[in-house]
Amino acid sequence: MKSFCSKKSCIFISASAAILLNISKEEKEPIISCLLVLMVLAVLIAKSKDEIFTKPICFSNNAYLVTALLICSAMGCNFYSRCVKSGIIDKISEFLGISDKHMALFLSVLGVLAAIPVTAILIADFSKIVVEAFKRSPILLDDEKQGISAQKSFGLMAVIFFVGISAILRANFNYIDDMGRVAQGYRGWENFSRFVSNALSTMIHMDNYITDISPLTQLIAVLILALAGIILLYVVYERRAFSVWELIALIPLGLNPYFLECISYKFDAPFMALSILAAIAPLLLRESSVWKYILAVIIGNILVCSSYQAASGIFPMVVILISLRMWFKNKPLKEIFRFILNSVVGFGIALAFFKQVIMIPTDSYVSNVLPSMGELLPMIVTNFIKYFNLILTDYEVFWKWIMVLLMLAFSLSGLKLSKQRKLLTFALTVVAGIMMFFLCFGLYPALTAPLFEPRAMYGFGVFITLLCISTAENFQWTVMKMPAITVAWIFFVFAFTYGNALFVQKSYTDFRITQVISDLNDMEAFLGDEVVTVQIAGNIGYSPIVERMSADCNILSRLVPVTFRESWDWGLFGFYNYYGLKNVKRDSSVDLTSYDLPVIKDGMYHTIYGEGNYVLVKLK
Repeated sequence: MKSFCSKKSCIFISASAAILLNISKEEKEPIISCLLVLMVLAVLIAKSKDEIFTKPICFSNNAYLVTALLICSAMGCNFYSRCVKSGIIDKISEFLGISDKHMALFLSVLGVLAAIPVTAILIADFSKIVVEAFKRSPILLDDEKQGISAQKSFGLMAVIFFVGISAILRANFNYIDDMGRVAQGYRGWENFSRFVSNALSTMIHMDNYITDISPLTQLIAVLILALAGIILLYVVYERRAFSVWELIALIPLGLNPYFLECISYKFDAPFMALSILAAIAPLLLRESSVWKYILAVIIGNILVCSSYQAASGIFPMVVILISLRMWFKNKPLKEIFRFILNSVVGFGIALAFFKQVIMIPTDSYVSNVLPSMGELLPMIVTNFIKYFNLILTDYEVFWKWIMVLLMLAFSLSGLKLSKQRKLLTFALTVVAGIMMFFLCFGLYPALTAPLFEPRAMYGFGVFITLLCISTAENFQWTVMKMPAITVAWIFFVFAFTYGNALFVQKSYTDFRITQVISDLNDMEAFLGDEVVTVQIAGNIGYSPIVERMSADCNILSRLVPVTFRESWDWGLFGFYNYYGLKNVKRDSSVDLTSYDLPVIKDGMYHTIYGEGNYVLVKLK
């Protein structure tokens, strides 16, 4: 009994360390929230009779300890970064007579070491549950046809995704934020509470100064996407072998136009892919004990919110689809409601913990601030209308008709699987489809200033994937599978179009910048040692090739950025930072377009005005 209580105490201390490592703010609110969580945790552990507390801890595989060390080290990296700037640590350090860095390092190492045991126990226990469930799951498809094993399916999907993004890799395009990180090596994801991205980037690069290691990061993203896709098929189909058609239906998961923007980011790609995996992986434990499933959901969705919040709607969507299929198979309503309730509880706790303990409020060009209760519903409606209009304008006419057919096929997809009445099956399938659509943008529609960029809309790509895998299931009629297969092919081909458009635009941008620099190089103002203020006005626009392509495909105009233009930091960053311009500075406090500067040179692509130490370049 004594050892039993001692073991519980050790696990509580270790779990407390893991939780406290995630505090990101010094305010009273997150600290009080953490204390409340610890009080509840203490009660649950004290009353629990789970085998985790009754059996000796024995790790049959050192991989559990190594993985736990890596995870806790990632949390420790973030904790250290925050601690160094902490006022509380500053006071403690001053009192003890040691430096802030040493104090922060000591607390971080202590926290990491303390958090390792409970992390390793959870990894070992969860892995055991998943492996045993995987071994028990059937291999055969309908009519006793053996499909492609999950292991081989993972390899095939990784290859397909890799081939799909090959044009993006060839373009070697520094996509927006990449420009700053390549030049200056900063991380900076903490501004949007993406602490998992910060920590993992430190571990991947083995330094807080991160460098361009592409395409390694994008290859990591491909592997994560392939794993997420196979887990999705496994939890939805409840078997570990899949047909070729089912694997093809997974292609939109990683190659939908919205996620292609995510994969374009050299530094962000792995963490955006991780958000999809973290949303789906908890469902592997849905048949385990209640507390283990809820805990998995909590951990998974905290990872989602700490890597990329645009994926916050993925878990609820998959829960709805699985619940619908449970009803098709005549599972007891009590079991279905229990699954939904446990999922909602875990999801709600994860969001509350993230908001209270981890999230740093931001109100810049995007906001994570909720409107008042009176404004919430109108705000949600307004944002949904905008998201819906963007989808309508982004997708080509042919794409939209295929989507209509796909949605119709999904509405009929339950008829062969369901053991319930056909009319009721059809009605519930339609309702489930509508609910999944409204959840696909996650929490963004409820925010006062959500992000409307393509990278924030990849939940819609996951929604399409769920429709595809439902209609392309092995036993479905061939005609039902065709919209899903067509969508997969459209997105696969578009990935090459987009990647090649990036390459053309990059070449065009380099050409235009080179033209400007070549003309500036001959000017007398730059031959001396005095600093010259240079301002860029105008916009090079798209390459003539990309312009023609985007006229036929609207979404390209949103996916391909113009990185040489005025009034946008990333439109000027490359010019001022990538070419080692001598004695050139940018002064945003001075607007040279309002000056009456004489023309120095007028050419096909730009006009240069200048006088003294002021030079204005107007792009055409």
